[in-house]
Amino acid sequence: MALPFFKKGKDKTPGPAHKSAPMPGSEEESPPTEPILDIRTGGGIVVEETSGAPQSPVDEAAILYASGQPETAERLLTNILPKSDRRAWHMLFDLYALQNREKDFERLALAYAMRFETSPPVWQPMGESPAAGKPQQSQTASLELPGLLDKNAAATLREGIAATAKDDVVQIDFSRIAMVDEAGADECVGILSAARKAKRKLRVSGVDQLIALLQDLNRATHSRSVHWLLLLELYQTLGLQENFENLAVDYAVHFEVSPPSWSEVRAAEVVQAAPAEPQDDALRLSGEIGPGHDGALQQFVSHAAIHDEVLVDLSRVTRIDYASIGQFISVLMQGLGSGKTIILRGHNALIHELFRVMGIDQLVQLIPHHPD
Repeated sequence: MALPFFKKGKDKTPGPAHKSAPMPGSEEESPPTEPILDIRTGGGIVVEETSGAPQSPVDEAAILYASGQPETAERLLTNILPKSDRRAWHMLFDLYALQNREKDFERLALAYAMRFETSPPVWQPMGESPAAGKPQQSQTASLELPGLLDKNAAATLREGIAATAKDDVVQIDFSRIAMVDEAGADECVGILSAARKAKRKLRVSGVDQLIALLQDLNRATHSRSVHWLLLLELYQTLGLQENFENLAVDYAVHFEVSPPSWSEVRAAEVVQAAPAEPQDDALRLSGEIGPGHDGALQQFVSHAAIHDEVLVDLSRVTRIDYASIGQFISVLMQGLGSGKTIILRGHNALIHELFRVMGIDQLVQLIPHHPD
């Protein structure tokens, strides 16, 4: 079996955006094609290199980003969005997430929904890329509540908010909550109310599950008023005025007391809950992989030495430097030459397109962050 890959020349930086690939037979000099690795295993694997000029703007954008030129890559991707190539859209989504540019992400999401008439990706920061060039103006404190919302869980929530600077975002994950006792509900009402009145910046996930749980509790014959009050406070926190007012009327009728009143405040932002950490034996890499940050490749080699199936999670890797892609391929080939099966998963769309341009999709199984 012959596996071709593209070799760009690790010391050669891509040219300006929109430069066309040389046509066959032109006099323009081709990129170097010295072999990365010559392996002939019992399985018949032969590495064949070819000239690696970008074949499309998507290819070029992937190489530009890998080469530390995110601004140029962004301009190129923006220019080709009208062509409706979803790869370009997902690359731009991930670039904005890597650079913590939420407003740009949301504008792109609206345009995506209108263009493709389907739901766009949901905002979820992927960690600031060193190429972003700007420090974040605020930090995010993440608080994950346990399966039982009791006084101890509420105390954790209160302390977590109190320990966060006023201008910072507090992200609260409700997705694990399966039970709510009365004391915990009462404490949580007070904490969320105080945060709202203090105009804290809240970002919540998993809140739909908690709302559904409270609705079930409130339908019970002997429902507790504190569960109704927590649901009212959640509606208020989320800015759901109609839901709040409908429930307030039901609360007044059911308990024959005046309900809380609505107040206009900035609603909490709802985001998708972070996926649970997979329970497997994957090697999890993070940050950049490149010159000066090649420890990840050593980890890869060490991990592959003791596993027949090499599963590598790249969901926290921001960029693989163009100058290191040849070394990355060599590491993959060493594993394949030893009879290993290699799976790379969770990588962002910019890395995925780089893998495709370099022929890595022909060597190993790829499970990207945005499935094809």
